Amino acid sequence: MRFAYMDEAGNTGRRYDDPDQPIHLILSLVVDETKIPGLHQHVRDAGRRHFPNHCDEPNFEFHGQHLYGQRGYSRTMEPAKRIEIFDDLLSGIETAEADVIVRGVDKAGLARRYANPYHPHDVALMYTIESIERLARTEDCQVLLVADEAKEIEDSARRDLASYQELGTAWGIYKERIDHIVDTIHFVASHQNGAIQVADCATFVASRMRKIEAGTVQSGPASKAIEDLWERRIEPFIHTDAVWYP
Repeated sequence: MRFAYMDEAGNTGRRYDDPDQPIHLILSLVVDETKIPGLHQHVRDAGRRHFPNHCDEPNFEFHGQHLYGQRGYSRTMEPAKRIEIFDDLLSGIETAEADVIVRGVDKAGLARRYANPYHPHDVALMYTIESIERLARTEDCQVLLVADEAKEIEDSARRDLASYQELGTAWGIYKERIDHIVDTIHFVASHQNGAIQVADCATFVASRMRKIEAGTVQSGPASKAIEDLWERRIEPFIHTDAVWYP
């Protein structure tokens, strides 16, 4: 049994023309059930190392956007320290021997191609489910999906998965049979789940890398640090990395 811990970036609802968030991205960490306790312990230990005065607070969590933007618990920290925390937390991907799946859709292209386009999250989720199914089929295992809570899309996401499990996916020319992903999507509060926090930080880096590659963010020490985190902590463990440009 494996668990897929999922988080997203670039969700602007049905606004398809946001120049700062052109891609709706979903990143998943697919982890064997035997590795989950160690991954959660890794996150707890990182909290004790870097935030000893706050890690036991009920709502404490690692959040990629906060670390990068010097917000929340990291608001007084210098850039080098915040990158160190990113690096420490993302090393959990290797510790857990996780497979990383990144799927996404270009929102402006979606709006250009279709008069009444689907919500970008629906499209990115379907591609994510297909990629997780293919991995599970190759590994001959079942997978349970666990996602960061997002009230506005939870019902539709569960409904879509149930439909795919019954009928297969329906986007594009070929249908994908979904019979290795079990039960429903379990949405959890990120501050209560260390694996989701690692997925959150990895998702932030993956999304930022897309912007760096597109030339939409300024080159400098910050972008170099993101590239380094991607190349050392995420890219070696990629199973699938694809964005659809309609």
